[in-house]
Amino acid sequence: MAFLPGFKQRPVLRREVTAPPVAVLLQRGLRTRQWQSDDSGWVITLSDLTLLLLCFLVLWYVNEKHNKAIAPAAPLTVYTEPKEPAIAQNQTGLSHDEWTSLRNEIDSHLSELGLSKEVRTEATPNEILISLEDKVPFDSGKADLRPNVLPVLEKVATVALRYPMLLLRINGHTDNIPISTSEFPSNWELSAARASRVARYIIETGVDPSRIAVQGYAFHRPRVPNSDSANRSANRRVEIRLYQTADQEEATNNNEPEHTQVDPLP
Repeated sequence: MAFLPGFKQRPVLRREVTAPPVAVLLQRGLRTRQWQSDDSGWVITLSDLTLLLLCFLVLWYVNEKHNKAIAPAAPLTVYTEPKEPAIAQNQTGLSHDEWTSLRNEIDSHLSELGLSKEVRTEATPNEILISLEDKVPFDSGKADLRPNVLPVLEKVATVALRYPMLLLRINGHTDNIPISTSEFPSNWELSAARASRVARYIIETGVDPSRIAVQGYAFHRPRVPNSDSANRSANRRVEIRLYQTADQEEATNNNEPEHTQVDPLP
């Protein structure tokens, strides 16, 4: 190979590659294996936890099965329709004389209050009807009780507490003049609200609510035709009916024990 004049060839340096010592190789291999071992260690831990959880679930399932097998059977509950809650089994209704005495007592109380004309009583063989004109318990278009009606309602409550076999039905009535307010959109709401307010006061005196029923009839059950202002005033009323059921009346009138006739032996 020809060279240019004055050119001096540099010597080629050769780098000698020498193998690392055996100790270095062993140390590198050990580090590599240690890193791989540390990276996969969590898998073993997760497997152990999963196995323990599975064993716990199996033991819990077996224990629940065992408890259900030895547990006593639940008692059978039989629902029976309740009877009248305010009437005892051996308690009968009022006799005719007791009804008469009770009505006289109420009339006497109304006379003392000076309300004999505004509050009327009517009696049948097994009930007493107390009719209150609306101006006694309420202001026009309202359902808040006036103070002068409270002694009448307290007397009704006293009678109801004295005779727990009696039931009460409170009916509200209006005239045919329409009403449309935010509180009472129609006479239906007004009549029902007035009857409910009377019932609530009687309940607050201690009468069992299960003995009381409330109804509102609006103007559909007038006492007299709504032909003039006097008749409309008579139709605006709240009626309190104290009564006993037909079964009670039959038990009251049937005081003698029944006798069974037995034919003599031949």
